[in-house]
Amino acid sequence: MKNNTLAIKVNRLKLERMILEGEDYDKILKQSQKLDKYINIAMKERLEKLEKNKK
Repeated sequence: MKNNTLAIKVNRLKLERMILEGEDYDKILKQSQKLDKYINIAMKERLEKLEKNKK
């Protein structure tokens, strides 16, 4: 999970930089989708952990 947290931070910063520098819309969209993927993985891991702790 720590690896995923780092990936989220790195990709969020990259997306922020791209927006501030006025990168091409399609590149920003692709980076945003990449960030979403990592966030979804982290959420899935957290939900699995919660479910495991309930049992």
